[in-house]
Order: sequence, then C-alpha cells, then structure tokens
Amino acid sequence: MGGFPDGPGTRRAPSVDGVIVMIVSALLAAALYGTGAAVEQRQAARAPESAAGRPRLLAQLARQPLWLLGLTVQVAGFAAHAVALRTGPLAVVQMLVGAELIVAVVIVRCWSGRRLSPVSWVAALTVVAGIAAFLLLTAPSELRHGAAATVDHAGLPAAVGAALTAAAAAALAVAGLRAAGRSRAVLLALAAGLGDSCAAVVTMAFSHAASHGPAALATSWTTYALIISGTGNVLLTQSAYQTGRPLITLPVISAVTPVASVAIGLGLLGERPGTGLAGDLGAAAAVLVTSLALACLARSAPPPEPRVPGPRAASGPERIREHAGAAAG
Repeated sequence: MGGFPDGPGTRRAPSVDGVIVMIVSALLAAALYGTGAAVEQRQAARAPESAAGRPRLLAQLARQPLWLLGLTVQVAGFAAHAVALRTGPLAVVQMLVGAELIVAVVIVRCWSGRRLSPVSWVAALTVVAGIAAFLLLTAPSELRHGAAATVDHAGLPAAVGAALTAAAAAALAVAGLRAAGRSRAVLLALAAGLGDSCAAVVTMAFSHAASHGPAALATSWTTYALIISGTGNVLLTQSAYQTGRPLITLPVISAVTPVASVAIGLGLLGERPGTGLAGDLGAAAAVLVTSLALACLARSAPPPEPRVPGPRAASGPERIREHAGAAAG
C-alpha cells in the first residue's frame, strides 16, 4: 500500500488567525487532558497491580463509568490537540499542552483531600515553567521570523520518529513492570511520556495526511499507526496511573512528552530553532532545572493511597488467582 507522499510538503508560517487557533486549541487540549488524566488516575490506582501492562487492565477499567468519562474527556482533548498540531509547530504546541500538569495536580489535590506541601507546589510550577522555557527556546525559526519551511510532516522522517519513541517506550515499560515502588512509577511514567510523544507525532502526520482527502488516508501509514499508537499509549498511561503516585507519574509524563517531541522535531522533521548559542545554553539550563524539580517532586510525593478493592478484587479466591497469574507471568 502506498504509505508516504512522493515528496515533502511545504509548511508555511502560521498567519495571525492561525496562531490564535493554535494557542486556543492547545490550551483547551491542556485543560481537557489534565481533567481526564486526574479522573483516569483515580480509577486506575484502584486496579490490581498484576493487571498493569496487560490488556485486561483496560478491560477492567472500561467497566468503570467514571474512567469512561475521563477517557471521553481525553478524546475531546485529542481532537483539540489535533487542531493545534495542524496549525502550529510540534514544539510550540507541546509547550502549551504541557499546562495540563497544573490542571491535573489541582484536581488530584482537591479530589484526594491530601494537603500538598509548599515544596511540592513550587516543584510542580517549576516543572511547567521549565518545560515552557525549554520549548520556547527551541521553537522553530519559521514561527519566530515568519519564514516558510519545507518539512515532510507525514513522510518517512515522521515514521522513523514514531518508531524510535515506540521502541524506547516498550523497553522502559518492560523495565517498569519488573520494578516496584517509586522506581516502578518513574519507569512507567517515562514509558507513557514517550508513548504520548509517539502518539503526538503520529497525530500530526495523520492531520497532514487528512488534508489530502479520505482516499489519501486509506493508503497512508498514519491511519494504521494512529490506531496502534493510540491503543498502546492508553495502556502505558493507565499502567503508570495504576501505581497510585500521581505526583510522580503526572509530572514525568508532562515533561518527557514535549522534550521527546522537540528531539523529533529538531532531529528528524527539520524544525530548526530560531536562537543561537545563548538559546541552546538556556534550553540546557531549562532541562536541568526541570529535572531537579522532577526529582524534588518524586522525593516529596506522599505515599500512594490504600487501594480500594473493586468488584473483581474483593474476594479472597480471586486475589489468590491474581497473585498466581502474576507469578506465572
């Protein structure tokens, strides 16, 4: 089947209206993503640990109306995200969508009733500020200077970027499922963040392929990659949420996703930053500050809440079967 276009497409600098659409769509996506993530995390944390990383985790969560509501909100966020990616550069869109962390942390705080320390709040805000500074400093030069850029956003470079992030996410997921405690939460969150980045690249490529009409979508690799990456991304994200440590998983996912997206944009998609050496040093400093803030959040995060047994985990015999299945796996 014909997968890639014959040649690269020209991506013109966004107009004023296009920039407004990009900003509004990206911020709407951030609000929806953050809300959906908080709802999903609450439900996933109640699932048995042995279900993590397995399709049956999604089967169990699909029977929870509140989780389905969270998923619906995330799908709405995906639609807004796709609009933003269609009208703006990957790095800039991901910078704005990174605001979902604040939305999610606020909702988790209100929902759980557990008071967060001032250190945790400062660290969370620092993560968001670090992400914004990094992506602003690495924003493509065409957005800064109004020039046109020739970039293949739905061809082989995008496919390679998606494949690399998917492979890295799978490796981290395997390591995370073998770990425990905070290490498990961190590794699974890293895998989920890379999965998010993979899905973002595929979504961007899909939105550009869709501009050529339904016939082009039927023969485009992006249609099938979107289904696979979307399903895998949901499973990875819910497995991270299942650890019950939202102040670890939510910030790590929010940080890894845009950084990986920038790496793909700069390394493979031809998006070039509009700053020189000073901007590069500033971006490196932003990464360092964000990493320190993430470490601080991980250390100050409260322990996970006690699991509330669901209908499938309430009986003793079923728990025995769960542990037996985990040992066999």
